[in-house]
Amino acid sequence: MQLKQYQAQQLKIFLESQLKHNISGVLTLETTVSSWQKQRRGMLVIYNGALVYADSVIPNNQQLAKSLGDKLQPNFINAALALATEKLTNPQSVRELIEILVKLRIFQWDNVEKHIHNQVVLILERFNAYPGQARWENSSDFDLCFGEDRHGLNWTKLKQDLNHRQQLWASLAPTIPSMDAVPYISDSSLLKVSDPRVREHLKRYVDGHLTLVEIANVMGKDPLKVANSYSNWVKSGAVNFDDPPEANNQNIAIASETSEGYLPTILSVDDSQIVQISIKRILTGRYNLLFASQAADALKILNRNSVDLVLLDLTMPDVDGLDFCKIIRKIPQFQNLPIIMVTARDGFFDKIKGQMAGSNGYITKPFKPEELLEMINKYLKVRQG
Repeated sequence: MQLKQYQAQQLKIFLESQLKHNISGVLTLETTVSSWQKQRRGMLVIYNGALVYADSVIPNNQQLAKSLGDKLQPNFINAALALATEKLTNPQSVRELIEILVKLRIFQWDNVEKHIHNQVVLILERFNAYPGQARWENSSDFDLCFGEDRHGLNWTKLKQDLNHRQQLWASLAPTIPSMDAVPYISDSSLLKVSDPRVREHLKRYVDGHLTLVEIANVMGKDPLKVANSYSNWVKSGAVNFDDPPEANNQNIAIASETSEGYLPTILSVDDSQIVQISIKRILTGRYNLLFASQAADALKILNRNSVDLVLLDLTMPDVDGLDFCKIIRKIPQFQNLPIIMVTARDGFFDKIKGQMAGSNGYITKPFKPEELLEMINKYLKVRQG
């Protein structure tokens, strides 16, 4: 099977089309996100037309049984696994090994299915939010199925649980930008934490590099439950998901080193918090930054601040980016303001439309940090020259 591309939030639709066929094999997923984000790789197992397993790698039958045992029966799994292995007629069969352990009353099919169902939901959640590509490989080696009737996971229930979790993540958006946001702490913010267990957790896991989902993985916890705790810590001022404290210091240092004691101001207009945080990380220390998620807010910022360049998303919730660009150009003081369109659209006619609307440049997401910096530098030199 050739690589199949899918867009963010479209993985469910893509999988549904695959599950219509009575096939067995492994679907390898890889994200295709911006260079500043971490790429992901995951594997989904489909057996007889049903989704039965998902993880970053596919274990053999012994590894899977041990993993399940550590969660469900940690005191008995090692001895039971040794006994079950002796009874196997097919040394590679996943189904047969789990079935023997069920007969030995180490596992119950309902518990095995529930555990793997929850794991699959978490994997789907991590991939559905981003564009990616999928590669199919026919195989029936991983013959996992559940219950006496040998069924697969309930696809309708998987989708329902995934949708519910997306709603819960959305409810956390004011404090938690996404599961891939990186939390930060400072010595001063730690002083606000009175609970010694919370303080120890923050010292151990919040290093300015690990994302929220990575912290949850290390802890062996559900990322959503971890996010709820972090949401409370953000509200208390102990944690933030913006820039590390040293970024602000860097801003001050660089500002004092400029010949004019001045940094150009850039306004980024985009309704994606992930994109805004990424842009902030690329540009912090080089420019003064202002942010808006809607055109109306952006216009207020432009009228109240001296802005040297605008990064403008093409698709926004209130006004189309092209229309907003035209609005800006009709205002006399903004006729020469550099405007760079930032969009996922990469068509020739989209670029022409951007030029006709009055944009100066056009950069396509995902872009590399050096590409963004080069384009900004190009148009600021023209403006300052």
